[in-house]
Amino acid sequence: MDVTKLIEEFWEKDDRDEARAYIGASSVGHDCTAMLSFSHRGYPNNPPDQRLKRIFRDGHRIEYVVISDLAKAGIHVMEKDPMTGKQWRYTDFHGNSMGNADGILETEDGSAIVEIKSMNDAKWKECKKKGVRYSHPMYYAQMQYMMGLSDIQMAILVAYNKNNSDYLHEWVEYNTFYYYSLKQKVEDIINGKGKKISHDESDWRCRGCFKRSACWEGLEPKNKTMRTCGNAKASTTSADWTCSKGCTDECKEWVRYIPNAKES
Repeated sequence: MDVTKLIEEFWEKDDRDEARAYIGASSVGHDCTAMLSFSHRGYPNNPPDQRLKRIFRDGHRIEYVVISDLAKAGIHVMEKDPMTGKQWRYTDFHGNSMGNADGILETEDGSAIVEIKSMNDAKWKECKKKGVRYSHPMYYAQMQYMMGLSDIQMAILVAYNKNNSDYLHEWVEYNTFYYYSLKQKVEDIINGKGKKISHDESDWRCRGCFKRSACWEGLEPKNKTMRTCGNAKASTTSADWTCSKGCTDECKEWVRYIPNAKES
């Protein structure tokens, strides 16, 4: 029995990593607004390789380990919203943008968004040395966006070192200006102003992008809807989409969405 081959075949067939159809808080700090536009419109991801899928799986498992360790230390993190019984979720622009919190922590100074991240040793040390804003700007943006959406003025990053199980934590205060710059960025994307980060698909930032095939190779979505159509645009004041061709419920003149080119 070739155990390794069987495991690899399972992960090749695993298709649970469905593309989202909104701008997520975890990616709002990304430099490429074309990538965020494809996410917003629900265009398919490049399937991650087997190894990357397992790394993502392990990252989710580590979240449970960290929550358990915090509880054993007497730090109770509320993982679920008592109103819904589900993970804490905050939305903006009528569902066009949203984010999920790993939990909420009640402190003497008020509530705090909990964000748990696992890192390799080099990234963990960089975070410890520079602070999350400069070592991991996307994590920082995620926390700022979540604080703005939730109206919670504090967040805590708990970073777990995957190499040696060391911990570090960092309290992050809400930055109003930073949040509203992210909010404006999201609104621009919803209004169809996404731009490619590069003129060349061989750019290192494009080679590893989940939306590379949609952006550079013309990969089309399975569902030809108004959301995925280049003729349609989302509203920032409602959940509606409007079509420049006059389509309403059914998309009759579907064309692939193409983001704006990078300015010279």
